Amino acid sequence: MQENDSDKIDVSAGVTKRVVDLRRKKAESSQLRGLVDDPDMAAVRIEGQRRVITRGMWLFLTLGLGFTTAGVQDFLAGHRPVTDPLWWGAWLAEPMLAGILIMLLVFESEILSHGIPVDDAWVRRLKRTLLTSTLFMNVYPALAPAWQKGEAFEFGNLAIHLVVPLVVFMVAEVMPVIQQRMNEAIVKAYRAARATPPPPDPAPVTPPALATATRLKLPEQFTSAIKVKAAEVASEGRTLTVDDVRATVRVSADMAEQIVREVHTNNGHAFAR
Repeated sequence: MQENDSDKIDVSAGVTKRVVDLRRKKAESSQLRGLVDDPDMAAVRIEGQRRVITRGMWLFLTLGLGFTTAGVQDFLAGHRPVTDPLWWGAWLAEPMLAGILIMLLVFESEILSHGIPVDDAWVRRLKRTLLTSTLFMNVYPALAPAWQKGEAFEFGNLAIHLVVPLVVFMVAEVMPVIQQRMNEAIVKAYRAARATPPPPDPAPVTPPALATATRLKLPEQFTSAIKVKAAEVASEGRTLTVDDVRATVRVSADMAEQIVREVHTNNGHAFAR
């Protein structure tokens, strides 16, 4: 593959392989910055985060409801033997309540994502009835030994049966809000993408020449030829360019840029020898 002149290594001018690599990384960074700031890319990123957050919330909500299922079964079945049909039927109570709750949460999330507030009193009453029932049926079996003789009361058992249903309750309240806010952010990003015209193709980045702290040291024949060329272009009413220098002497593009800068700085007068 043919290298660009700007990518050629010229150790004498300080253009080492590391300098060339850094220039390429800088050009890549400028391209990435444009993609990161693009509204469409922002919408894609938010959508990906929304899916991760939603799946995580549903996972932990399901685990919490699985725990409360055992508490509800214990409340309903009590000390009934395994042979009693009610002992088995008690396992279905919490999944039924949880299923209704999940459908209600899906409804709330979808409606809120379209900017429609869910402010109907019966929706709130149904959700809170489901969660309060789960909380009561989980806490009562753990709290009963406090006044029943012959059974030891365990504070840790009460705490876990109290905390988990409360967390489930809070997750159920927060999930629709998360969906609403994330969807609002996605819609906002898409609107910004439609309102923003597509950026033009970026112009190729030409790495700047390395600045030198000292004046250039050139062979005398180079200095003389460049001075003659500088005087010639000055008589034409223009300034010396890189192409003028490279047409006069055989140097790299980076060295030509330094020569032009030196000529402009010193008004075409003596280079160091």
